[in-house]
Amino acid sequence: MSDSKIQVKVGIVEFSGEGNQDWLAKQLDKILDKVPELLKIEVGDSTNKDNQNKGGGSGSSNVGGAGTISGLSVLNIAGKLSNKSGSDLVIIAAAFLHFVEGKTSFTRDDISTAMKKATGVYKDNYLSNLTKYLTQLEKNSTLLKSGTTYSLNANKVNELNAILSK
Repeated sequence: MSDSKIQVKVGIVEFSGEGNQDWLAKQLDKILDKVPELLKIEVGDSTNKDNQNKGGGSGSSNVGGAGTISGLSVLNIAGKLSNKSGSDLVIIAAAFLHFVEGKTSFTRDDISTAMKKATGVYKDNYLSNLTKYLTQLEKNSTLLKSGTTYSLNANKVNELNAILSK
């Protein structure tokens, strides 16, 4: 008597489940919390192979501690990306959480905390409009929402990686 089925694969991490939607969401959240740690293992293996082959790394090789992106602050990321609005700062915060902190999913609180780290850029009215920004970014598929967590769309991750790696 299953309500839903899901199958997700991120790098070496694969999850498939069948059952009640709430149960699946909880299990998926548990898996997603472990993904950055597991990707570090995969990234380490691919970095060694890349160094041996002198080939280019994958676009996600900067996640969770490898490469130049991992050393950026929220302000550094804001400087590299266009920062014209509260929505832009949400994307900047999400990029920081994804690339620097290695989180593939993050809560509203994670986003607001990261936004506040952009001193000189952050404005109090951004926080009061956060729901509007998150809804807008979800509608245009920049952010994906699963339960109470958000993640960056894969295309946006690739786009941000290209900009931030420069």
